Amino acid sequence: MKKVSAFTLSELMIALVVLGILCAIVLPAANRNNPNQNKMMMKKAYSAFNDIVSELINDGSNYPVVHNLCPDNGKNGYIGFDCGETDSKLPYLFSQKLNSGRYRYISEDTMKTDANYSRTGLTACNGSDNSCYLLKSDDKMTWAFSKKTFTKGSYTSNITIGIDVNGDKKPNCYQGSTDDNCKNRTENFDQFRILLYTDGKIKIDPADTWAMEAISVSSALTD
Repeated sequence: MKKVSAFTLSELMIALVVLGILCAIVLPAANRNNPNQNKMMMKKAYSAFNDIVSELINDGSNYPVVHNLCPDNGKNGYIGFDCGETDSKLPYLFSQKLNSGRYRYISEDTMKTDANYSRTGLTACNGSDNSCYLLKSDDKMTWAFSKKTFTKGSYTSNITIGIDVNGDKKPNCYQGSTDDNCKNRTENFDQFRILLYTDGKIKIDPADTWAMEAISVSSALTD
């Protein structure tokens, strides 16, 4: 009779213990090397925003550098984005470059009463004027331009643009938000805010370390 060889129970137990140790070592390292999707999208959004802003402000047909082509009612010359007729001009032109081709104005009252808007990136428009122009890009991002005009001739004048990198998906939080569902969160934000200045400079609040890390790291993006 042929003898059948097999693992003993003790050998199987040893094998399982070794496998468990290997998993404990390998899996955390693998997770550290996996890109965080929200950070990847923040980096993409920031890069796209920077490119479009640079293109728009250097487009003389929309923001001319020749002084007398802008309606001038003050002593200071125009700098760039302050050469605009309405607060809707920039979001409209931006939507064309973004290839979304669609935008709508959302009032402060609507944002306060309609949860569909208050949780889709519009929290980034909090401030002296909560009303926003809302853009939806084809990659499901939500872009919210605060309804505010630039101060003519002022380099410190700016507007806030809030970006939700995954649209309607949760958590709908940016770092520093005081919303109940956000204030205790320390990671994996899906919103961030950009300050756009009159001369085309852009800035993220240094306190928003999550977004700062997202836009500064290389393509080997990790948590």
